[in-house]
Amino acid sequence: MNLEGIIIYKTAYKERDLICKLLLRSGKLVTLYFYGGRGGGKAQKGSILEVGYMLRVTMAPRRKKLDQDILIAKEWTLLWEPANIRNDFQAFYLVSFFFEVSQKIAIDEDIKYLGEFEEEHQGIFNVLSNAIFNIDKAVKEKNFEVFPQLFLYLIKLTYHLGVVPNYRSCQHCDVDLKSVELAKFEPQNGGFTCYDCLVQKDENLSENRFLFEELKNSKQLIAYIEHTLGLNYKNYIDLKDIPRGSCEAVFNYFCYQFHLQAIQFKTWSFIIKS
Repeated sequence: MNLEGIIIYKTAYKERDLICKLLLRSGKLVTLYFYGGRGGGKAQKGSILEVGYMLRVTMAPRRKKLDQDILIAKEWTLLWEPANIRNDFQAFYLVSFFFEVSQKIAIDEDIKYLGEFEEEHQGIFNVLSNAIFNIDKAVKEKNFEVFPQLFLYLIKLTYHLGVVPNYRSCQHCDVDLKSVELAKFEPQNGGFTCYDCLVQKDENLSENRFLFEELKNSKQLIAYIEHTLGLNYKNYIDLKDIPRGSCEAVFNYFCYQFHLQAIQFKTWSFIIKS
């Protein structure tokens, strides 16, 4: 049996072996054991098992008496590698963050049904593979920017997961948000609340200048989300000037939807300080 996927995690085992997690084309995770995967030995064999690499793996036959959680890789072939990301530390941190996200949200493949393809979770793989490819391209062409790429990934991912924020209408009165000047992003409600609905809750709203600034930023966030959803990944260069605050807002929303916290992501602090 052959599998194709992206290595999103690896750890050394014994002297020359590796245990890797692959995000399959189905969007599910599988853990593989690679004998001699680290290379070396008498022949000083090299290794193509690196995080971010796309592989085709031929599985070793399973022993019927063993209920293995880790599958054994017999042979593996490199299909594609990001050759330029390693040359930019910010790009490296960013894709490492994407791998962390993938591990948090992707479910493990049921070994009993390995090889049966389902489209339900495919979006997780599609978004990740597009992100890696285009970040690698951006680094090569010297137009890589952290926050536009981060925002693009998060919005595309929430869309494929079916939890993209409702940016079209107010969560309370259903007014078209394009027709209002101010709105507030409320992750706990799954979208935005218009200014009139906020005033009904708090008559002193106009006196809070800090909140007023937040409302303006939220209204701009609506425009960013709409533009990004209509953007193909290959046109990533059209997404510019995304502020850090918009990325933080969408990531906090993402965490809220999946009962996660930013502190659970080791690479998040490196990215947000970029």
